[in-house]
Amino acid sequence: MSAQDPTADLPPEVLAYIRQREASNCELKASNQQLTQRVEQLEELFRLGQLKRFAPSSEKLKDRGFDEPEQSAAADPLEDDPAGVLALPDTGRPAVDAPSPGKRGRKPLPAERPRTRSEYDLLDEQNGCPCCQHALHRMGEQTCEQLHIERKVRIRGKLNVRFGEVEQARRRCWVVLEL
Repeated sequence: MSAQDPTADLPPEVLAYIRQREASNCELKASNQQLTQRVEQLEELFRLGQLKRFAPSSEKLKDRGFDEPEQSAAADPLEDDPAGVLALPDTGRPAVDAPSPGKRGRKPLPAERPRTRSEYDLLDEQNGCPCCQHALHRMGEQTCEQLHIERKVRIRGKLNVRFGEVEQARRRCWVVLEL
């Protein structure tokens, strides 16, 4: 028996089989490494797709390129700024203007439409504070308009009257009539 090579005693058929298995093993390792790299690439593409699909649209930056992280990693931080802060690379695209804020709410109803006004008020027997029974006084109004479509198109106005005690300190006695 040889102390240096444990396979020296084996028949040539077995040695050929071992070499064949070793070659097959090397091929499988190379194939496995290629497939692992391909899986990593596909996972990266999937993550980028998910980020693009589910990212908030208000945070889009149109002047950034796809390979910006690679460019930033390759750049020396001291050449851009002595403080070590990286500047954004120039991608050659035009600068993005800030969007102008739009007008909020609905448009006013047309003035030429006929209007009907309904006023909701308290009856005389209801004109008392439910907690202290003092008389309520008219404190303000709230007006709103709704487009009402029947056979004729018209606008219904609604007036809510606010009542309360004259003393401003007693805010618990304020009543808003909603009918």
